[in-house]
Amino acid sequence: MESSLFKYKNVEWSLPLLFQYEPIWTAIHDRLKDYCIPIPKVNLFGSPSNVWAGGRVPAIYGDLKKNLLVNLFEYLRKHNATPSFTFTATDITKEDLKDKYANYILDIALENNSKFIVHSDLLKNHIKEKKADATVIASVIKSNFRFQGPDRIEDPTIENESNYYNELLKEYDIVVVRPEYSKTTLVEHPEYIDDISRIEVLINQPCIYNCPKMPEHYKCIEKFKTNPNAENYFKCIRFNIPANIQYENTLAHSQKTVEMLVKNGIKRLKLQGRGSNIPVISLLQLISSQMMNFDGNGYQIFEKIHIALEIKSQEFLEQINNI
Repeated sequence: MESSLFKYKNVEWSLPLLFQYEPIWTAIHDRLKDYCIPIPKVNLFGSPSNVWAGGRVPAIYGDLKKNLLVNLFEYLRKHNATPSFTFTATDITKEDLKDKYANYILDIALENNSKFIVHSDLLKNHIKEKKADATVIASVIKSNFRFQGPDRIEDPTIENESNYYNELLKEYDIVVVRPEYSKTTLVEHPEYIDDISRIEVLINQPCIYNCPKMPEHYKCIEKFKTNPNAENYFKCIRFNIPANIQYENTLAHSQKTVEMLVKNGIKRLKLQGRGSNIPVISLLQLISSQMMNFDGNGYQIFEKIHIALEIKSQEFLEQINNI
């Protein structure tokens, strides 16, 4: 085993921990530090409630004061983490771009070199107008809407989807691709992408692989955001999967496939799960199995992470609230 527990050198990870589970990463960070293991930089993504956010918004944060946000950014910097805001609402209008609170969050985030995951081209342009070198990421929602489900815009042929991602790469700094594409085309024909180093691959999904109703998932989530009592208007076979094996069914790529993707030039890997009911233990298992060489003293470190979580949670709350 190499000296580092991390399997893939020079790979940047995105983890669904912002505005809800930050102590998970900081507990991992500190345990690796204890063992003198090199610590990678990670992106923690999520969003507080605002008009630009997607539907998966944690309830534990209300209107955020500037000092709390600044303290949060400083806390993350100390733990090799960059905040990545998920402004992934699919129905943003020009009027929404004027929203005072959303712009307030954006301005503070831009001052602190945050990244932004978006669906709307309007919002992407708005962010770039404020700061030309801001890192804006094309959400996987864009390609899901285009290539998946009965209302798809075009069929997901190798040529169509490759051309679409290459066009997005001209407008966005990073592009997240559908697992259905990364599992096949990116493994067999990585040369179809103009700059594979700026492509981000999902390790898992919020639903089953190649779900025919994936776009409806996002629309349903947004519907609940504006109306918590809204009826769940679509049926998905995911709900027939027992909760204790959902992880196995939503894992998008085998370890072998991930290793092939990294060999082909992928430098960005992402775990999903933001705001869902995935137990913390499952999320940690996913992180440990995909990110780390889980043998030798790796198991001891994993146990210590569990012990550290309660302590880290308290430290986190104290630091960001400037107690």
